Amino acid sequence: MIARGSSSSRLSSALVRSLAVLGVVSHTSGCAPPPPDGVSQELWDLCRDDLHLNARDCQTVARFRLPEALPVARGNRYADDERAARLGRAIFYDEGFANVPDVSCARCHAPERAFTDGMAVSEVIAGMPGARNSPSLLVSGRLSGFFLWDGRADSLWSQPLGALENPIEMGTTRLEIAHRVADVPTYREPYEAIFGALPSLEDEARFPPVGMPGQPSWEGMSEPDRDAVNRVVANVGKALEAYMRRIVSGPSALDRYLDGDRDAMSPDARRGLARFVETGCTGCHVGPMLTDQSFHAGREMHDRGRAQGIETLLASPFNAAGPYFDADAGEALELPLGPEASDEHAFRTPSLRNVTLTAPYEHDGSRTLAQILEARSLLYREGDERVIGAFFEALVGEAPPAEWASAP
Repeated sequence: MIARGSSSSRLSSALVRSLAVLGVVSHTSGCAPPPPDGVSQELWDLCRDDLHLNARDCQTVARFRLPEALPVARGNRYADDERAARLGRAIFYDEGFANVPDVSCARCHAPERAFTDGMAVSEVIAGMPGARNSPSLLVSGRLSGFFLWDGRADSLWSQPLGALENPIEMGTTRLEIAHRVADVPTYREPYEAIFGALPSLEDEARFPPVGMPGQPSWEGMSEPDRDAVNRVVANVGKALEAYMRRIVSGPSALDRYLDGDRDAMSPDARRGLARFVETGCTGCHVGPMLTDQSFHAGREMHDRGRAQGIETLLASPFNAAGPYFDADAGEALELPLGPEASDEHAFRTPSLRNVTLTAPYEHDGSRTLAQILEARSLLYREGDERVIGAFFEALVGEAPPAEWASAP
């Protein structure tokens, strides 16, 4: 028998306390262990009594909680300016910013479809489909890493600029964008109130009506004049970001559950949350947006993914190293030096927020949610697909305000 107060007894007690903090055993005295770092008492009680998760897994779950504030916008000092948001909203729904009939930003990001187009891959021009699935804008304002499936944008404001000039998307040019802003009073006046005076674009010898990099009309311009047009285009992107930050979705049933409301999620959804964590899904789907915001190799071997995205990013004048990034607004992401072998065919981990509203799935829209869960069935036990599906339903957030989530 070990004598009371012996070193072995003290060692044994210390071991039990350590295991209790990890959630492996309960205190022998019958007292519940204290919550681990970063976990409220209410959530700790739910983790132990409802989810049956240990301390480490409970900390992972606690980090799912959606913050009240949006992350600081990178390189955009106008991101939270309501005037800029209203200008961005008008541009977002205006078909005059495209050379394709009946097309605006809302064509691929329709409010009634959770700001997606519901297609496997976007097809703005009949017979000319793209290669990627259109991402939902309900979460864009809450993301803080590289944007789009291949990470070719390092800020939210630079994200839409490629779509504007893509010939199978909106098919316009940056000179046309600048002229439209200058020629339409309902754009010119708020633009100049927010960003300052527009350049004098009336001289078509200096500022042709149409042109973008690679076209003779653009290449024949002076460097200062190209810079002036690029700045207008960058500011259009910044107004669009200000709008996109107004249409983010709000807290979901999961967030209310994490605040201690046990009844916010159904029993199946709660079981699904536990199994989501236990089966290792959090290897990629972590944090408040349930994404590691990193890039992982996929099945598609014809699309270079991240490797091509890096090349596009580094060639863009609108990246964080360029002159249009507001250095006093947010910390710039570190730009890669160039693509590496691991970047080939790699795609960004999507957020799972609002996932049940944004079918079909994966970068090429090739799968349903059921197919994705079935593909991971080796990790699961019987019934997991059903309860994890219920958990996904609990990730649908509050809709953005109606005054913003519609055309002006």
